[in-house]
Amino acid sequence: MKRAFITGGSRGLGLALCQGLLEDGWRVLTSARAVTPELTALQRRHLDRLQFFAADLAHPEEVARLIEETRLVDGVDAFVSNAGIGTDGLLTLLSPDAIAQCIQVNLTASILLARGAVKGMLDRGGSLVFVSSISARTGFSGLSVYGATKAGLVGFSRGLAREYGSRGIRSNCVLPGFLATDMTASLEESRQAQLRRRTPLGKLGTPDDVLGTVRFLVSDAARHITGTEITVDGGMTA
Repeated sequence: MKRAFITGGSRGLGLALCQGLLEDGWRVLTSARAVTPELTALQRRHLDRLQFFAADLAHPEEVARLIEETRLVDGVDAFVSNAGIGTDGLLTLLSPDAIAQCIQVNLTASILLARGAVKGMLDRGGSLVFVSSISARTGFSGLSVYGATKAGLVGFSRGLAREYGSRGIRSNCVLPGFLATDMTASLEESRQAQLRRRTPLGKLGTPDDVLGTVRFLVSDAARHITGTEITVDGGMTA
């Protein structure tokens, strides 16, 4: 049975990714700061195939512990770096601590976890998928630091594709647009309406819209795809 490790699996896109891969027959390991009722319900339906690890990726020592507890270096078939935090605010209004935390969670933790996953894939191959964002390619006011971390994931993923392709390890990014999740629900309705108007398909995406792309990238159907990015944004950046 194939094994996948997905970060940030307690809600939103991460929860949808866990559910989707479980439906495909994978054994799933996932992490988040705390378990949610939705994840608990999913665990009850898949007692033998879904394992949860509590960890706050803002703390380097917890990242190191997570690598040990999940036994990443023993090998997984897919690593999906999904966990992330936003920094909605103009650069001059962000504190140094907020900037450092965004970089640590979105970029540094992803790099360290991928390092562990790659070690376990050297003799077996595997698929790395990094959930980036359209903000890596398109500027949005108030998301400069967030966009920088997501652009960093793109560069990191492409480098890994070059470094480890010969070992059967593929590395790709998914660039979602704005999704109808808790993060966007906190925006004012006028802001949400503006985002919908900017999207040719006329609506915000859902976690399920991104799930299909990740399912594809970790599958054998994508065996000749590495070092690239797939945008899932309803045409916002067209």
